[in-house]
Amino acid sequence: MTKKAPLIKGKEREWGDFQTPPSLALQVCQLLRKLGISPRTVLEPTCGVGNFIIAALQTFPNVELIYGVEIQTEYVQQFELSLLNRQPAPTQIELHQDNIFLHQFPRHILNADNILIVGNPPWVTSSELGTLNAANLPTKSNLNALNGLDALTGKSNFDIGEFILLKLLEQFGGRCGTLAMLCKNSTIKNIIQRLPQRKFPISNIRAYTIDANREFGAAVEASLLVIDLGQISPAYVCRVAAIAEPDKVIRSFGWCESKFVSNLEEYQGTAEFDSKSPLVWRQGLKHDCVEIMELTYTEGKLYNGLNYNVNVENQWLYWLLKSSDLRKFEANAPRKQVIVTQQLLSDNTAQLKDRAPKLWQYLNKNITRFDKRKSSIYKGKPPFSIFGVGEYSFAPYKVAISGLYKQPYFSVIQPIDNRPVILDDTCYFLSFDNFLDALFTATILNSGLVKQFLSSITFKDAKRPYTKEILMRIDLEKVANTLTFQTLSQIWQANNYHAQLSITESDFSDYKLRLAKNQKPTAQFAQASFSF
Repeated sequence: MTKKAPLIKGKEREWGDFQTPPSLALQVCQLLRKLGISPRTVLEPTCGVGNFIIAALQTFPNVELIYGVEIQTEYVQQFELSLLNRQPAPTQIELHQDNIFLHQFPRHILNADNILIVGNPPWVTSSELGTLNAANLPTKSNLNALNGLDALTGKSNFDIGEFILLKLLEQFGGRCGTLAMLCKNSTIKNIIQRLPQRKFPISNIRAYTIDANREFGAAVEASLLVIDLGQISPAYVCRVAAIAEPDKVIRSFGWCESKFVSNLEEYQGTAEFDSKSPLVWRQGLKHDCVEIMELTYTEGKLYNGLNYNVNVENQWLYWLLKSSDLRKFEANAPRKQVIVTQQLLSDNTAQLKDRAPKLWQYLNKNITRFDKRKSSIYKGKPPFSIFGVGEYSFAPYKVAISGLYKQPYFSVIQPIDNRPVILDDTCYFLSFDNFLDALFTATILNSGLVKQFLSSITFKDAKRPYTKEILMRIDLEKVANTLTFQTLSQIWQANNYHAQLSITESDFSDYKLRLAKNQKPTAQFAQASFSF
């Protein structure tokens, strides 16, 4: 039995190191041969101990040149030793110990036709490498062309494997050949999502799912991405199948005209609801200091995450809901309270010194923990600043969803003791001034039509299947006009919800009229929270 190549201790995480088992490398090459791929040149851009190169030598008899790049000296030495122990082969092998981010491919590789680019690039993100102060990091750039706010709040974080794939497609997309890479499903999704802007001359995109837990001991969804190079295709669509059953397509995802969807077949039935929400979705409160900012009641006293009793002014405390509290139609009762130091991002927290002296003293006592917050959004801001707060945060009624769970649940949230309830930054919400509007909106969002639509545009293996961008695509007015009042009553019954006030069909008609009135918001409205 062939054993998996050993990893270099202490380096695995820094390099995103998942050495491909020889059996999987051979399975990949045999699948490619079955697909009719017979390369003359094989390029492995992050070859490690060379398992893919060995598999290519065993599988493709017409290979004339194999070109490998690997940054780690120990792996290069291990691979060279394994080659010495093999029977000599007529295939020329060029092995380069170099950083793929800086490596300059020679002309005979850049101009090679009938090339197979195969391998397993690192499964690690730029932020993870930054946390480790790792050297294996490309020159930082705004890969996604994000605006300032998105770049600051983490969307500029990218997968290193994704960076390598884009580099390879830029350099070799015009050559005749195939790219076949093992990578995370999230990386494949991001690559397909970028294609309309990059316009690579590629076609016939496929993803063959693997069992990453069995092969690598990694709790992540991953696949073999296969792309034909050198051919322009008007359709940026990826067909998905299991590597064990490559001819059985499970689903297709990608671009349907100007919309990016996770299941093209399922999307056809609900595409009419894909537009722009008239209501503005917001993300919850971000503070990055859980131990100090979030408090728990125990026997009538408040304790922070360090188990210290906290005594501060109640005016600055609000009940807090987290993702785990949003698992049914009516949100669970809050278990924690949160300190809210600002009502607007422009508020100067220095006002707390006079308005809330006990809170000011408590925060300053723990200022070192605030100083350790790494997010760039706090730079240049007053001490103890928070993010994701505005007038919308203090509306009395809300409809909220967790961004983390695979199945969508939209929960109605009501004030407690005439004070609004706050949500944390794993949640997204709409805010309202009256209960009926919140109730109707939550009911529409929990309908089968919306859930089917969301299923067709969300990627369940994402860290956050539900984001503001996804939720803003729900055309609430169109869904509302499709549903009847009887359907709403059935949804309430299915969720075991019993209204405490009389609700009529006329109320629902009035709601739809108000929704239609704001369907085409003005610029001013688009920047404000929505209230009826």
